[in-house]
Amino acid sequence: MPAGRILLKSISDSNKLPKLKTDGARLLYTWLLAHLDINGCFSGDPQVIRGKVFTRLNKTVKTIEEYLKDLETNKVIIRYRVNGDIFLNVPDFVEKQPSLNPKREGKTNIPLPAPDLLRNYSVTTPTQVKESKVKESKVNKDTYAEFVLMTTEEYQKLIDRYGESNTKKFIEKLDNAKGAKGYKYKSDYRAILEWVVEAVIGEDKKKELEKNYQLGVKKEKEWKKEKEDYIYTPIPEEANKIIIKAIPTYRDKKGKE
Repeated sequence: MPAGRILLKSISDSNKLPKLKTDGARLLYTWLLAHLDINGCFSGDPQVIRGKVFTRLNKTVKTIEEYLKDLETNKVIIRYRVNGDIFLNVPDFVEKQPSLNPKREGKTNIPLPAPDLLRNYSVTTPTQVKESKVKESKVNKDTYAEFVLMTTEEYQKLIDRYGESNTKKFIEKLDNAKGAKGYKYKSDYRAILEWVVEAVIGEDKKKELEKNYQLGVKKEKEWKKEKEDYIYTPIPEEANKIIIKAIPTYRDKKGKE
């Protein structure tokens, strides 16, 4: 990674930075630039930023978190989570760094934000996204690993069919394959169904789980049909009186009435 980044003089004309509540937030933004990777990403954890960016300014974690929230509110940065870790991205970083050269950059281990997040900021996408030529789906997808994107519905379908523990293994397997071998798919969910499931749990176990799932779906449909077919017919009032009359009381049985 280079020793620093370019700070263009056009920053003085920014219409976002003046909206920040404090000079501290503005300072954090300018100092962050030097630490961003080629995609404009860095840790979004205030504790990490305190140690690596504001090393000698004696700022508290709470204060830095307030700066970050201010930057996020004004769309200067994006913050996102991947596997429990929090990261940040400067959406217009690529536009404002004309000398970026992937050959001179070290390998980054920071995952990118989901394309949908970047789309909301209407800016040039990071270099890594452009190079991978990923076709962004119109459907909102969540990041479940560095290289694995799915909708919430797709993730839940995998859990329903194979269980949560197996689903996490599938995601890890696909993530490693895409990261190491450069695999690209229009749908990570379909890729998991196509080959990952069998690669992780074996063909026999896959058939067994799918059979159990289909049986469960079948039983659920049968139960719903029975519920729909059941029609409650109230007893007519006159018939109700006859039934009550026909039932002997305790005294009737003893012959006292």
